[in-house]
Amino acid sequence: MRRAVAVAAVLAALTTACAGGPAADRAAQLGAAPGATPGEAPGGPDGDPPAEPPDREPGDEPADPVVIAPEHGTVAIAETVAEDLPPGLRRAAALPDGTLLLTPATGGTVHHLDPATGNLTAAGEVESTTGEMTVVDIAASEEAVYIAYEGAQSNRISRYTYEAGTLRPTGSAAARDLPRGAGLMTFGPDGLLYASTGPSGDILRIDPARPAGTTTFSTGHTDLRGLAWDPMGVLWTVDPGNGSTTDISPVVPEQPLPPADTTVPAAEDPTDVAQLAGSLWMTTAAGTLWRYPLPNASPEPFLTDDLGPLTAVLPTPDGEDLWLLTETSLLRLTVT
Repeated sequence: MRRAVAVAAVLAALTTACAGGPAADRAAQLGAAPGATPGEAPGGPDGDPPAEPPDREPGDEPADPVVIAPEHGTVAIAETVAEDLPPGLRRAAALPDGTLLLTPATGGTVHHLDPATGNLTAAGEVESTTGEMTVVDIAASEEAVYIAYEGAQSNRISRYTYEAGTLRPTGSAAARDLPRGAGLMTFGPDGLLYASTGPSGDILRIDPARPAGTTTFSTGHTDLRGLAWDPMGVLWTVDPGNGSTTDISPVVPEQPLPPADTTVPAAEDPTDVAQLAGSLWMTTAAGTLWRYPLPNASPEPFLTDDLGPLTAVLPTPDGEDLWLLTETSLLRLTVT
């Protein structure tokens, strides 16, 4: 029934500028007004922060139009951007100039990749005073690069600069003494940094310029693997914490976590998620790229195990395609 409503809404959107349907239902649930006016979806390190952060809070009435994705989509490999990448690269962030920083899973060298040329260079080392570490995530803004890592005792999110091809630690932190497993990050439409706290189940809202003012954005999570903002300014989470299925759910600030909007098998082992063209795109260690058309259609699998484990996904700078990181290569995908 939900699927039929979603299809009807797509047709209505094409003829009546999207006045109702499931997008309107979702907007009502999330405190956003249906029938908002057009614009671009957020587009930063994971497809999330806008080029110029708007003067509004997440959950406010969207400045952009409600985007209803078709029930079924397509995926094609448009280009192999880079091959034979160093082993162990697991996370990626887009810099303001459209190039990428790639981080290993176990600390060490961060690499810089220019998708226009395929040129890969060493950018710098992940700062650590604790010896062995695990890099949880990387995110970038106009001002700085943030790397979350797990040390011997706890997690922290450290601030770096990237200039003239070199990544340098600044000695400051956006967050310290986080629980083990914490540090999954994304920038929000307000320009602030949102980070998971791992087993403690929270998502923090961090102003990198004033970390002391950090607040709790939402609670009730278990094992977050992905965070992505949709065009309506709603944060979606990927959480396989119940052990049998992976839940894909919207977050409503200061309200209990709602029931999962949809699920995929937990055995897929999700690794990352991004938003593009009104759909969530989730990578998995099982080698599947899942498309979840917003606001509430059924998930659709692509690339099923053709490429091996998929480790990261993010929109290209033009907002048209996706970068897809595998264990050995970076690909450009055209998607609908």
